[in-house]
Amino acid sequence: MPNSLPRLPAALLRALLPLAEREEVLADVATEYDVRRRDFGDALANRWLWRQVMGSMPTLVRRTWWRGWTGFEPRANRNRPGGPSMEGWIIDVRYAMRRLLRRPTYALLATLTLALGVGGTAAIFAIARGLLLDPLPIANEQDVGVFWAPYDWTAQEFTYLRGRIPGFAEVAAYTPRDVTLQEEGSTTRLLPGMATSAEFFSVLGAKAMLGRGFEEGDDVPGAEPVAVVSHGLWREMGGDAGLIGKVLRFDGIPRTVVGVMPAGFWFPAPNIRVWTPEAINPERRSGVYAFVGRVAPGQQLNAMGPSLDRLRSMLDERFDYPAQWDKLKAPGVTPVRAFLVGPLEPALLATLTAMALTLLIACA
Repeated sequence: MPNSLPRLPAALLRALLPLAEREEVLADVATEYDVRRRDFGDALANRWLWRQVMGSMPTLVRRTWWRGWTGFEPRANRNRPGGPSMEGWIIDVRYAMRRLLRRPTYALLATLTLALGVGGTAAIFAIARGLLLDPLPIANEQDVGVFWAPYDWTAQEFTYLRGRIPGFAEVAAYTPRDVTLQEEGSTTRLLPGMATSAEFFSVLGAKAMLGRGFEEGDDVPGAEPVAVVSHGLWREMGGDAGLIGKVLRFDGIPRTVVGVMPAGFWFPAPNIRVWTPEAINPERRSGVYAFVGRVAPGQQLNAMGPSLDRLRSMLDERFDYPAQWDKLKAPGVTPVRAFLVGPLEPALLATLTAMALTLLIACA
C-alpha cells in the first residue's frame, strides 16, 4: 500500500478491491492524492479522496459480496485473455439458478417446454431417420421396385408372368391377410399378416434369423401349410428357438412355423407379424395382389422402359382388358423406398420442423 494515503481510506480500498487490481488502483489513487496535496493542500486532497472512496463504496461492496459468494473475482475474469473461462460459466449457472428459484412457476413451465421440445424432436427425428435415411431391411434396395397398379393384379396374371417378366430376375406377389392366432391356454388374437408367393423373401434378399423363408412349392395348392413370423411375435411367444417346427393355428389352420425373421425386418409395413404362403390359383381373376420385383444383374431400375414395353405387349396379347380399365396405359415400377416411404415423407418433415420450432421457442 502506498504510504502517502491516509490509513483509513487506504484500508477500506484494500478490503474491497479485487486482489488482481488492488495494488494498481491503490497506486493510481495515491499518485492522484499526492498531486492534489501539492496543488491544493491537505484539506481539499482529503475531501477528494473520501469522495472517491464513498462514491465507489456501493459498487465495491457488491463486487466483494459476489466474490465471496462465487469464489471468483469478476473483473479479473472479464479481462482474462482467451475468452470465457470455466469460472465464468459457473457464475452464469449460479446466477441463472437464483433467477429460476425466484420464479418457480416460470421455471417449471420453461423446463416442461424444453423437455417437450427436446423429447419430441428426438422422437420424430428417430422415426424420420429410420424411414428416410437409414437403409431399408432389403438387400440392395436400389434394385427392388413395386409394379404399377398395386393390389390390382390377379393370380391369373401372376401365373402367366411368373419367371417371364423381361429385365427382372424374380417377381413376387403379396396381398394383406390378417390372421387369428390361437395358442394353447390363451385367448385368440388378431395379427396383421401378409399372404405371399414363394419368391417373396428371395426378392427382398431377406434371410431368416432362425429356420428359413419360403421355398419353391410352398405356395402350390395342397402344399403343407407353413408360416414365417416376425422377430417381435417370436419374442412375445417366449423367444425360444424351439418355435421352429412347432405347429400353430392361424385362422384355425394348423401351420408349421418354418422361420423367424431378424429384428428390424419389415415389409410392406412395420406392423406385419406373420407371413403365410398364398396358394396361387391360376383360375382366380380377382385383383388383390401387388407385385414386387428385383431387376436382373446388369439392369437398373430407372432404365426399365424397354422391358416394361415388352411386358405391356405380353399382357396385351394374353388378356383382354376392358377399355374403361386399361391396365396397360401407364406401366411403371416405383423404387421400393419411394413406394413405402414416399407418402409419409411430407408429413414426417412437417412434424419434424414443428418440433424443431418448439425446441427453438423453448431455448429462447
